[in-house]
Amino acid sequence: MAKKSLVVLFLLVLGLAAATAFVHAAAPQKDPASTAKDKSIQAGHRERGLASFERGFYDLLPKGRRAEAEAAFSVAVGELGLALEADPNDRDAHRALGRIFTLRQDHLRAAAHYRRLTEIDPYDVDSYALAASALAEAGRLGEARVELERAKGRTSDPHSIALIEGYLAKLAEAEKQAGAGR
Repeated sequence: MAKKSLVVLFLLVLGLAAATAFVHAAAPQKDPASTAKDKSIQAGHRERGLASFERGFYDLLPKGRRAEAEAAFSVAVGELGLALEADPNDRDAHRALGRIFTLRQDHLRAAAHYRRLTEIDPYDVDSYALAASALAEAGRLGEARVELERAKGRTSDPHSIALIEGYLAKLAEAEKQAGAGR
């Protein structure tokens, strides 16, 4: 009886393997040239987005040309969004979008991009701090504290830990004031 069960199990596993191989073989395969073209298109969106961001941030804002900078940021948001569709792990795109949304005071969207950076690189302590700052600006003090605690757990640098402790103390004070205001 046990031998018969093993034979049936073996046949089921063999059948599953054959079905998987058939489905994989029948699935359309991407042409390597097509993949290279897709990467080229993604790189074009990324480069145009980063260039628009840098133009707005480094060239236009310092000269007080806020409206033109905002137009450049709008182009950057569109291009970087397309780049992220092709590569959701593009660190530079997430970082630039976080900065743009911070400038626009869209703190929750900024925090989402900084949090994504911490998922891509769990040891990017700066991104935890930026996410915490954006969350605090949005009034999400508890979530900001969580991000700072995560940052603290990702570094052994005494200077960084001291800075994070300072931010946590300021956050605790803000939480106390928010609680007193209720």
